[in-house]
Amino acid sequence: MAQQSKSNILLEVGTNELEVITFYIEWIDPDTKVIHKNTYGINAAKVRELVAYPDNITEVVNSISCVKGVFLLRNNTIPLIDLCDWFSYQTKQREGGERKWVVIVADLNGKAFGFITHGVDKVYRFSWSQISPPPELIASSQSITGICQVDDLIIQMIDFERIVGTIDPTMVVRSYRDQADARQIEEKYDRAVLVVDDSRVVLIQLTRTLEHAGFKVIPMPDGQAAFEFLEDLRKKDEVNKKILAIISDIEMPRMDGHHLCLRVKQQPAYNKIPLILFSSMITDALRRKGEAVGADDQVTKPELDKLIDRMHDCIARLEKA
Repeated sequence: MAQQSKSNILLEVGTNELEVITFYIEWIDPDTKVIHKNTYGINAAKVRELVAYPDNITEVVNSISCVKGVFLLRNNTIPLIDLCDWFSYQTKQREGGERKWVVIVADLNGKAFGFITHGVDKVYRFSWSQISPPPELIASSQSITGICQVDDLIIQMIDFERIVGTIDPTMVVRSYRDQADARQIEEKYDRAVLVVDDSRVVLIQLTRTLEHAGFKVIPMPDGQAAFEFLEDLRKKDEVNKKILAIISDIEMPRMDGHHLCLRVKQQPAYNKIPLILFSSMITDALRRKGEAVGADDQVTKPELDKLIDRMHDCIARLEKA
């Protein structure tokens, strides 16, 4: 009975599915004056609540233009971010029009941020495999991590970590270890850390900081690419010779971190390799999901030094065993 219950939990958390709240932004083409409407998506697990456009907004001195200020929500100070401004879209100004706008309050890296939208549509449930990585041009210039089509609707998944990392320097992943630590790590390990994250900015930050800390790094853009890479090494009998540990985000196109973890832990050839989930959205509920699929540890971004320490602990436990 206990085994059956565990299987049900694994099916629930390892199915590679997610719920997406869709919202839209209306903007006007400055040349043709034609009004356009773009649909975007955010993982429902990140959303704390939806609120009306606040009446009282306090401006923040020397902030970038997309930060319209801060507002109070039940005694919490929330930064208010205009997504239209972030994407450099021009909006049609209407007297009192902002009263109809909806603010999505999201939890990112342990902090709350409000994002201005022009309206929220509905909630969709689909598989990460239905979300494709965006074209190179869009990914690099428009902060989009994935694109999904539902019927005739194109949903763009926003790289919210890139946005908040630009706004709030404390959200940037970095390490404060010195070169003596880096040399010690470099001499100790000849295998690489497989780092998996769909956010281009976070993947670059993680790769650079881990290399600066002395680790060899193999970056991968999503869970599917990482799993295919591991399987290729398995067929050559090289996985355990080349991979020291796996650090994975949770939200990713094609295959999410929970499903990647489940697939890794189901494969006897490399299921002993430590896998740490490193995400901006590790809530109590998501932590239980990570435990259910066999994650060796879970760390909230952007605490990279804590991640390195915890990864060392996982490796030490494996070596002792």
